[in-house]
This record gives sequence, C-alpha cells and structure tokens, in this order.
Amino acid sequence: MKKKILIILYNISKAQEHEWFVEMINRDLFDIEFALINGENSYMDKFLQEHKVVVYNFSYSKKTNLPGLTWNLFKLMKRNKYDIVHTHLFEANIAGITAAFLAHVPKRILTRHHSDFHHVYYGSAVKYDKLANYLCTDIVAISKNVENILLNIEFVNPKKVHLIHHGIDMHDYLPGAVSLNRVETIKNAYQLTDNSGPVIGVISRFIELKGLQYLIPAFKEVLLTYPDAILFFANAKGDYEQMIYDLSADVDPKNYRLVPFENDIAALYKVFDCFVHIPITATVEAFGQIYLESLASMVPSVFTLSGVAPEFAIDKVNCFVVPFKDAVSVRDRILFILNHKNELDAIKSNGFNLVKEKFDIRFKISKLEQLYS
Repeated sequence: MKKKILIILYNISKAQEHEWFVEMINRDLFDIEFALINGENSYMDKFLQEHKVVVYNFSYSKKTNLPGLTWNLFKLMKRNKYDIVHTHLFEANIAGITAAFLAHVPKRILTRHHSDFHHVYYGSAVKYDKLANYLCTDIVAISKNVENILLNIEFVNPKKVHLIHHGIDMHDYLPGAVSLNRVETIKNAYQLTDNSGPVIGVISRFIELKGLQYLIPAFKEVLLTYPDAILFFANAKGDYEQMIYDLSADVDPKNYRLVPFENDIAALYKVFDCFVHIPITATVEAFGQIYLESLASMVPSVFTLSGVAPEFAIDKVNCFVVPFKDAVSVRDRILFILNHKNELDAIKSNGFNLVKEKFDIRFKISKLEQLYS
C-alpha cells in the first residue's frame, strides 16, 4: 500500500532539488502532495501542476500569522490522513511539524537547511528550532556541519538525526549536456562577447556571511592585471546590497554584471573562467549547493571550507582553498587560475569525478525513500 506524503515548502519559488525529487521518487510506493507557503503561481507551483502533483497553497507574512497557518495545515492533515509530513525551511518546520504533531501524523520529518545561523545572528529563534526538533520524529541533516550542530549544540536525540547530503542531477553536467546554443543565449543576455575579459563567477545572495566584502577588494586588484575582467554576481539580492554597491562604487560598470535570477544555471557556469564561494566561517554555511555545481561544471573554483566543503575540498587537488576573510589569498588564487587556465585539467577532472561519485541526486532520493519506508 502506498504511503501518503505531504511535502511542505516555505518561500520557494524554484528549486531544482524539489523538481528532481518529484521526477525521481518512486510513485509506485509513495503518493506525494505539496503544500506551498507563499508559493502560489510560482515556478514551483506550475511545475507541480504540470507533473500532476496535488498542491495546496497557503500564505504567510508575519509571525502573528503563524497560529492561523498552523491551524490550516492541521485541518489539511486531519482531512487527508498523511502517513508522513516532510517540511523544508524554518517557517515550514515550525508550522508544519507542530500541525503534524497535533494531527498525530506518524512520521514527522524536517530537513534542517540552516546551521548555526540562529545561534550567531538570531538567538531568540533557537527555541523554535528546539521545539521543532522535539516535535518531529526525524531530522535530515544535510551536512556533517549541520549534524554536529544538532547533536552537540542542540543535543538532539541521535536516533532522530539522519545525514543525507544534497545532490545534483549529474545528467545535467555530463560533457555535451549543455548545448552551445544555451551558452550563447547566456552570453547574449549578459553582453559577454568573445572579446570580453575573463569572467569570475559568484552565485550568492548579498548577505554578510557569504564573504563578498572580501571578494570585491580582491577583484579590484585582479583588474590591475586583467583590466577587462568581469565579476559576475548571480542571485544578486539581499540585505547586504548597499554595502556591496558601496564597495563596488569605484569599479567601472563594464567590469561587473548584477543578475537577480538566472534559470539556466548549468549554462551559466559555462561562461565562468573562475568561480568563487567564500563564506566567512566554517559553520555559517549549512551545505552550499554551489560547491557541487561549480565542480560538476568543471570550473576552477576558489573556496573557503564552510558547509559541506570540509568533507571533500582539497587544495590544489579538486579546487583552491583559501582562509576565511582573506582578500589577499582570494586575489592570489584567482590570478593563479587566470594565469594557468590551460594547466588545470587534472583539478577540473578531480572535481567533476568527486561530485559524480558522491553527490549525484539519485543517492539522496534513495536515502529519502529508505527513511520514508
């Protein structure tokens, strides 16, 4: 008999992880439905409808809405009698797991998508994390970093915690998977011609913890050697936005691109000569999907060891590792990559093979199916 599962997502307009989940989960064993909080008419909403998945939409704007949201989810669960509820992101975890507990849903799973963010920046939210930890039956830790925080800082029962890494669909990154037409579309959209300078890519929200305040000074020095270089910001939005603009004020606009959203990520990576992801501490990043995407795309990459990176990143073997908050080291690594572009085949191949062997999305789907069973 099929198990009936409700997946609850908060503020997710598009996410390949969930798209792959819908496409790959065994529908002969699991009957899946989705509850989207603030997702009505989003790409995710339309994707689910196109794939014949039942979807319910709820709205949420402020904390005073939380009791009403929880009540509405509770009524949905009582009416549909789910075997499993699986929640993603903070508000979904709080409302969804509380509703599932009150509705006596047998298996209540939350995926922990943040690490020590609340402990460092929003101490008042930690009690809500602990409440959700208590009310759920299982927690998916997306990295060893998150697992450590759950076990050794929040003291969750180890029997509840399951290490299940994020993954990517390697079929999207195999040689030849990204057509030249897709790459040309990206180049044309963002004025990247064959005569443009080298492109340093960064895919990151404009928030302090991502370390962009160290990348921009490094890039300014790169411009002394490569005056036509381009710093390409994708996902360029966030509450640190004004600081980023202030730091970039003396950079010629022709030397950077600001892109709030790009749907074809796999093609976007193909225009990068170098990729940089440098969160400011080891624990501030919960996972870091872009670590995987950049390596799978065979783009020489500069990383700090945050999130999942300490589990695989080896300096000068599959990437280039720099210390936290060190603009000089970031500059030096970018320049090394640009100066030795034709000598990095082994590093690029090692990165690709690592992701293929350890982080294909199919491994994650298989582990989730085991957890659901």
